[in-house]
Amino acid sequence: MLATIISTTGSTPASALSKMLVKDNGKSWLGTVGGGCLEGDLLQEAIQMYSSGKAKILTFHLNETNFDQGLICGGSLDVFIEPLTKRDISVIQEVMALRNEGNDCVIATFLSLGGAVEEKVCLTTASGPSNGTAALDDRLKRVNALLISPEAAKLKEAISKASHRNETQRVVTTSGEMIVEPISGTPHLVIFGGGHVSKYISRAASMAGFRITVIDDRSEYANAVRFPEAERTLAVDFNEALARISVTPSTYIVIVTRGHRSDEEILEKVVALPAKYIGMIGSKRKVLTTYEHLAERGVPADVLNHVHAPIGIEIGATTAEEIGISVVAQLIAVRRGEVDVQKNKSETMKNLITQIAQIGR
Repeated sequence: MLATIISTTGSTPASALSKMLVKDNGKSWLGTVGGGCLEGDLLQEAIQMYSSGKAKILTFHLNETNFDQGLICGGSLDVFIEPLTKRDISVIQEVMALRNEGNDCVIATFLSLGGAVEEKVCLTTASGPSNGTAALDDRLKRVNALLISPEAAKLKEAISKASHRNETQRVVTTSGEMIVEPISGTPHLVIFGGGHVSKYISRAASMAGFRITVIDDRSEYANAVRFPEAERTLAVDFNEALARISVTPSTYIVIVTRGHRSDEEILEKVVALPAKYIGMIGSKRKVLTTYEHLAERGVPADVLNHVHAPIGIEIGATTAEEIGISVVAQLIAVRRGEVDVQKNKSETMKNLITQIAQIGR
């Protein structure tokens, strides 16, 4: 049985989309939906439902303070408990493959009025020859038989909302209910440079759930021994590496090479790519000089304004380990939608970019 928090209001012990998988009739479980008595109640509920083959949505109101049980939240949440069977293996494998490639998708689960899972499908609106709108329409044909015409339109709307808001959508139908859950692709972090700071950026980012690629033109700095957590290391010229990596809206790029010139050359080549995050290490003086050079070569100031430089969140970091943590903290903030690059820049950097815009003109 799989328990997923599909919505929350107020303060709750875990966020929406948190999951707990209950195995072996409750003898073991993976993941968490917040711990404490809430998790205990869900575990008991899952055990009772184990042989039913049905799903259920439960609402919990955490409006009573109970220090003994560790509950001082005061919010409420809805939890979707569903059975996972052998017939779901292909769907889960498909979701895993999409996530591992950094692609977002949604899982649409169709419940009957009695709670039986009628259908579960993976749907994606990602662009590309195999996953575009045509593919989505083709997939919808498989499930539209369960719906009447207006409900099919609601499903498409729910898919759009789930994807853009990263929130589970519930749609009531004449025959039951649709649960449309967003699944985010695993973000890909490309680190240019394999030096000391890169080591700690890679380690911390891996723990935070990023897929790592490390690039350096020196084999002793880009290898699996130095970066055991990296999915890939490329010991090639930086320009060659750019031709061997795919940059998508789920890609994060960190530029921390051994020299200012390399940083500048890489930034010029990646600044207009559709990456979710582009950051370059360096002092404000170095950043200003780099921006001036790029402006002189025709890079628009508004494009440079989306670069995070100096890189990282200001925590007073001085060591390579601390700098790595500050950079990954910024990556996480961007991933979770907590950083607005305009707000994140100091007034000094804003003024510098204004000056560079004049150079560009």
